[in-house]
Amino acid sequence: MKPKFRPGRALCLCAALVTVMPLPSQAAPAPWYLWRSQLDGALSCQQFSPGQAWSLDDGPFADPACRKRMASRK
Repeated sequence: MKPKFRPGRALCLCAALVTVMPLPSQAAPAPWYLWRSQLDGALSCQQFSPGQAWSLDDGPFADPACRKRMASRK
């Protein structure tokens, strides 16, 4: 037996895909921060805290080398 085409389901599926698809293109990349080790003073450029033994030193930056400062959003 051949399955029947259901236009209602196809329309709902298309509507769901159209509303969900543009969302990822609106997201901005996470900023990078310079973290300093509280144990030996070493620096690390990461997007999130490497752990409890690290404190935020500087940021936000736009690149993974922590050289290009991000423009402030006002």
